[in-house]
Amino acid sequence: MRNIVGLLALSALCACKSEPTFDERYEAAQEQITDKAEELDHDLDNPSVADTEVAKENKSKK
Repeated sequence: MRNIVGLLALSALCACKSEPTFDERYEAAQEQITDKAEELDHDLDNPSVADTEVAKENKSKK
């Protein structure tokens, strides 16, 4: 009987996981936004070969 009570108590303790605080969620969201912004900046700073070829074709048509 003690084993069952101990097992139930342990199960309940494991199930009670605290949710992240507002500050923790804010920091995670801020990090995701910063990473995405850096990725977009990198993409805009370094145009791909296909983009430059399309730009050349558009200039030659004008």
